Amino acid sequence: MIVAERKPFEEIKDLLKGYKKVLNVGCGTCVAVCLTGGEKEVDVLNAELDMARKLDENPIEMGAFTIERQCDREYLEALDDMVDDYEAILSMACGAGIQFLAERFPNKPVLPAVDTTFIGVNQDVGWYEERCRSCSSCVLGWTGGI
Repeated sequence: MIVAERKPFEEIKDLLKGYKKVLNVGCGTCVAVCLTGGEKEVDVLNAELDMARKLDENPIEMGAFTIERQCDREYLEALDDMVDDYEAILSMACGAGIQFLAERFPNKPVLPAVDTTFIGVNQDVGWYEERCRSCSSCVLGWTGGI
């Protein structure tokens, strides 16, 4: 499973500073499991952005939609009818999902709201253990799987 964490709020806010209408797209698999980018996290971030921008007297309209997997082209089709209504897309998926969104919608800026940290396993609720660094030269056969 890909493990990610949400970018610092001020960084996300800065990425969106020039936009008035943004679609926040969550991913229903890995980042949802690690409580970083699923439907609930999209709603929480949208509420935080809405409040912060109102306080700054620079309101923003945030759309919200979560698809099954952003890293699978077949699921991106669900966004086709809504993307034109927004100036930019904020993605709460891993880097692969963000890139697939950018490829599907080349005329819209796609901005990351999370940082992919590692490939890991779920040891317990909220406890993820790194098991792979995606180094492109796997040595697990030489180390007995450790």
